[in-house]
Amino acid sequence: MPGNRNHAMDLYRVIALVLIVVGHWVMACLTFSDGAFWRENPLVDMPWTRWLTWIFQVVPVFFVVAGYASAVSWGHRLSEESRQAWLRRRLARPVGPTAVYVVVVLLVVAVLAALGVAGAELDFGAWAVAMHLWFLGVFVLVVALTPVAVAGHRRWGLWVPAVMVVVVAALDAATLGAHVPYLGWLNYLLPWTVLYQLGIAWQDGMLRGRAAVAVAIVSAVALGLLVGLGPYPVSMIGVPGAAVNNTSPPNLALLALGCTEAGLVLAAAPAVNRALHSVRAQRLLAVANDNVMALYLWHMVPVVVVALAGYPTGLLPQPALGSSEWWLFRLEWVAILAVVASVEMMFLYWGRRLFAAPLPTVTTPIPAALTGVMLIAGTVAVAAALTEIAILGFAPGGRFPVATAGWFVVGAALIAAAPPFTSVPVRKCS
Repeated sequence: MPGNRNHAMDLYRVIALVLIVVGHWVMACLTFSDGAFWRENPLVDMPWTRWLTWIFQVVPVFFVVAGYASAVSWGHRLSEESRQAWLRRRLARPVGPTAVYVVVVLLVVAVLAALGVAGAELDFGAWAVAMHLWFLGVFVLVVALTPVAVAGHRRWGLWVPAVMVVVVAALDAATLGAHVPYLGWLNYLLPWTVLYQLGIAWQDGMLRGRAAVAVAIVSAVALGLLVGLGPYPVSMIGVPGAAVNNTSPPNLALLALGCTEAGLVLAAAPAVNRALHSVRAQRLLAVANDNVMALYLWHMVPVVVVALAGYPTGLLPQPALGSSEWWLFRLEWVAILAVVASVEMMFLYWGRRLFAAPLPTVTTPIPAALTGVMLIAGTVAVAAALTEIAILGFAPGGRFPVATAGWFVVGAALIAAAPPFTSVPVRKCS
C-alpha cells in the first residue's frame, strides 16, 4: 500500500501487546501464607493449559510488525540523514521510556532497601516488575540490525529468512540432539530476527495474498509435526522443570508458531485495512498505539500493588488452583488489574513528556566513526542489562544491582552520544 498508512499494522501491534499483558496477568498466580508470597504455575499443575499458550504467545506478531515499520521508516529516510543518525533516532524511541521505567524502579528498590524491607520480599517484588523486560533487550538488538536486514532483503529477498530458518534448525539439532553447550544462545536472537525479516518482506510486497497463506499453511504443518513427533513440547511459554523449553532459548517450534501467526495476519491485512477505513476507528487506533508501549512497560506494577494490598489483608480470596472458584477469580483478578492499570495509564499520560519521551540525543565533538562504534556498543550494553534484569530481577538476592544498573546507564549514554552534524551527500539519479 504505497503512500498509505497500514492501519492493520497498527492494530496488530496493539492486539499483540495487549494479549501479552493479559497473558502475564493471568499467569501471575500468587498466594500468601506464613507471611510470605508464593508463586503458583498452572502450566505445571494443569498441563492441559499449555495449549492456551498458543493463543497468548503473540510476541512473534510484534516482531513482524516492527520489521514492517522499520522498513517503512528506512525507506523514508531523509537524504541528509546518515545511517547512524537514523539508527540512533530509531533506538531512542524504545530506550527513552524504558530508561525512565528502569530508573524509577531502581530508585524504589534503593528506598525500600534503605527502609529495611526484607530481602526475600524485595527480591520477589522486584523480579515481578522486571521479568517482561527480556523482550525489549532482544528488540533493540534486532532494530540495530535493520540496515543489514534491509540490504539483505533487497539483494536476496525471501532467501534471507529461509536460510535463517535452516540455521535455527541446525542450532536446535546441535543443542537438543548433540548437546553442544552454549551454541543455542544464538537462538535467543535468530528466531526473532527471522520474524523481523518477514515484516520487511511484507513491506516490500513479497508476503501478501497467496504467499502469506502459503507461509501460514506450511508453518502450521511444520508446527504440528514438531510438537506431535517431538522433541518439542506443547507449551510456547517456558515450563519450570521441563527437559525442553520452547522459549529457553527460542527454537524451531516457537518459530513455526510465529510464522503461522505471521502468515495469518499478513493474509488478513487487506481486509483489516478495509475495516479500519473510518476516521473514528483510525483515531482510536492512533490513541491506542501512542499508549500501548507504556502499558507494556508498566503493566506488572499493578500486579505488585494489588497483591500487596489484597493478600496480606485478606481482601483477596485464595481458592484452590484449578477449581471453578479459581477460574472465576482469574477473571476478577484481571478486571481488578485492568482498573488499576487504567488509573496508572492516566498518570503516565499526564506525565508523558517524561514517561514517553525518546532518549535525548547529545551532540559531542567525537568523530562520527567513533560514535558509530559507541552506538553499537551501547545497544549491546542496554540489551545485556535488560536481559540480566529480566532474569534476576531488580533486586537479586534482595540487593541493589549496582553493576547491571551501571551497564544500562553507560549503554544509554553511548546511544545518546551523537557526532557533530555533517550533511550526507544526496545521490543523484542518472
